[in-house]
Amino acid sequence: MSSNLQTILSNAVIQILRPIIRVLMRNEVSHAEFSALAKQAYVDVAYKHFSIPNKKMTYSRVAVLTGLNRKEVVRLTKENDQDSKLGTPNRSTRVVNGWLNDPDFLDKNKNSLILNIKGDNSFSTLVSRYSGDITIGAIIDELERIGIAKRINTEQIQLTQQGYIPESGELEKIDILSICTGDLLSSAVYNLEHGTNDGRFQRQLVYKNVPLEIADEFQALSTKKSEALLIDLNKWLGDKTKHSTQKTIQTDAQAKKRIGLGIYYFEHMTEELTTRNTK
Repeated sequence: MSSNLQTILSNAVIQILRPIIRVLMRNEVSHAEFSALAKQAYVDVAYKHFSIPNKKMTYSRVAVLTGLNRKEVVRLTKENDQDSKLGTPNRSTRVVNGWLNDPDFLDKNKNSLILNIKGDNSFSTLVSRYSGDITIGAIIDELERIGIAKRINTEQIQLTQQGYIPESGELEKIDILSICTGDLLSSAVYNLEHGTNDGRFQRQLVYKNVPLEIADEFQALSTKKSEALLIDLNKWLGDKTKHSTQKTIQTDAQAKKRIGLGIYYFEHMTEELTTRNTK
């Protein structure tokens, strides 16, 4: 690696790590604990992205790729949980997505209905269809806790968010952080590895030296337009895929994909200084 590339890559890694380290430090995760997580990530990536076709990946090759010793690679490989929950919707998410997309729970304008808690096409029906054997009381409590739905009275419940956007609950927000950040970085890395014609959509609008009052107005406008776009795309995907479970079981050659689009707002002060006091 050239010194120039190494410098650019090092600066990029630090830039990416800063907000992650901020979350870790808030939750008292030490450097040693982060280092252990980084080792696990190195092993995971080696297996997933650097294996040789038609050749079994060995502990020794992973050790060469990662710089870890073979003994540690063996330990980390055995400890790795193959059933990672990253990107797998939990039961509450599936219920909300069903409420937003299933025609049985939408009005003629494809907006989510206020549901009776029990009865035909009720919240009980929704939970049974998308959450298996979890009780409706447990789902209601969870959706109310994170601010996505609320009881109107003892017999009805209303969706208050057009998506799974917890208003409270550190664990849920960290889970969303990991999924969204992982998706964004995955697309960015894909674009580094592929040509322009085969790239994934990745755009960013940036204006500098914007007055504070205009910045506030833009935040409100961009939130409104972005939410409208995502709701529209969500309904389109829902219409296209709602009958997929009724089709013939797909073969490996017809494997399904996890797809989506992310939009994010950001802001920084133009003159952002960090003061470090040393003794």
